This record gives sequence, C-alpha cells and structure tokens, in this order.
Amino acid sequence: MAKRFAYLEGQRVRAKKRDKSKPDPASAEPLEIVYVRKELLRAVWKEVKVEGGESVSELVDELLSGWLQGR
Repeated sequence: MAKRFAYLEGQRVRAKKRDKSKPDPASAEPLEIVYVRKELLRAVWKEVKVEGGESVSELVDELLSGWLQGR
C-alpha cells in the first residue's frame, strides 16, 4: 500500500445501518481496501441495476473467482 494511504491500513469499513439479513460486520473478517475510479464503479453499478443485480461486491467476487480458477 502506498504511504499516502497508510492511515487507512487496519481500518474497517462499516455501514451506517445494519442489515439484519446479512452477518454482523463486527464478527466478519476485516475488509480489504481497494481503489477503483468512481466513474468506473458508478458505470458498473448502473449496469448491474439494469440487469436486475443487487450487488457490485458479488460481481467482483465472481469475476475474481473466475479469473483465479482460470489460472
């Protein structure tokens, strides 16, 4: 991680409202921080919504898993 982002290391990202249908974030594995351009994330989010999807996180997980299996 670049030194300019060192202050973020070890921090957890928490949602403002807890969704009872999902696991408690306090008991979950710590999140990793990744950097993605906002315009790219917004464009992907719009496409996911158009296709009836609910989560960009699930899409990222599927893409990364597929890439890893292909190696």
